[in-house]
Amino acid sequence: MISPFINSSLNFRSNINRKMTNLNDFIPSKSVLVHMSDYMPVDGVILSSKNASIDKDGLRKIRNTIHFAFNQSVPPNKLGLEWNNKPIGIIAPFDGVILNNPHQNILGGQPQDFYIKDKVKLPEGAVIVRYSKKVPKGVLRVINAEKIDLLKNTKGIKIVETSNNVRDVTNDYIEKMGYSRLDKLYAKEASLSNELSDMDFELRNDIILRKKSQYNSKDISKMINADRNLQQSWVQMANDVGFNMYKNHQSSPYGRSEFLVDSVGMLAKYDNSWDSQISAFNVFTQKDDLIDIDYKKDFISVIDNITKNLKPNEELSYDIGRFKENIITSETPQNALEKLAKEQGIKPMDENICNIRKDTSSNKFYDALNSLLDFFSMASSQ
Repeated sequence: MISPFINSSLNFRSNINRKMTNLNDFIPSKSVLVHMSDYMPVDGVILSSKNASIDKDGLRKIRNTIHFAFNQSVPPNKLGLEWNNKPIGIIAPFDGVILNNPHQNILGGQPQDFYIKDKVKLPEGAVIVRYSKKVPKGVLRVINAEKIDLLKNTKGIKIVETSNNVRDVTNDYIEKMGYSRLDKLYAKEASLSNELSDMDFELRNDIILRKKSQYNSKDISKMINADRNLQQSWVQMANDVGFNMYKNHQSSPYGRSEFLVDSVGMLAKYDNSWDSQISAFNVFTQKDDLIDIDYKKDFISVIDNITKNLKPNEELSYDIGRFKENIITSETPQNALEKLAKEQGIKPMDENICNIRKDTSSNKFYDALNSLLDFFSMASSQ
């Protein structure tokens, strides 16, 4: 653990009331939200991609949610995403975030993927860990955020500068602030090995399922009990605070509506046609048959499912009904995106579109897209 401070007078004092002794002790006053980022918050406000991004044509990216993990920096997940090299780590007391932001923006999720809509105003007591090569290794430089231009209009926010790995320092600093690490509590109650401790729950469960022969019944029982204890405390917190619970962002209406636009963008990038064919093996004829796909129909089905499952307090980041009309009246996916841009000023996430390689085979591309569409057609809130 990194301990020397250049300015130790600004260090936080441990508060015993912030400590969680077990997973059942998971309440807002003992919790912090942790966000890893490439960007510093301006005037103490974290902006969503939609708010922070605007291109030369005045268009913004579709995503309007900001993602956090509770009491730990976000771990690597099953999609292959990891945040180990981000230059900014933000720690914010959860009860302060609740008070500082509109309640309707506190959306929900799970302990390792919790999201808030639009923007997040950081409360007093928040800490921003950022990389600085000017700070000696193993040393933390702590300064008042008001002393730098980006945060001159804030109060009670500290900046911790380090030349060490920001994610590691962020995790260490959670404990310096007097809070308990959720990943450590979970690992202790579940008796996890080191290799399983730093990953998200879905990825860990997948690995355990694949390697279940390596674990005895006592090991499995401890993991099940830890999952049950965490879920019970999470349900209680959700009821107390009033947010929704989702298995993950991809299964929430927010993630699904974003993916819908991304999928149209990927299809436009690939062949810009609603109608395609995929080669599939027919067990009866023992030959490959061409199967027709109507993506316009599939996308409309996903929209109807999302709309049907929206809760009364849920509002998406764009008018999905209008986008449905765009799809219905457009000859090509690109045409639908152009209407979306003109009418709502938004575009797909560039990251997903750029992941499509030009040499991807038709079957490989359509198999992946169809699998995702099947998932998003069935997904619903937990």
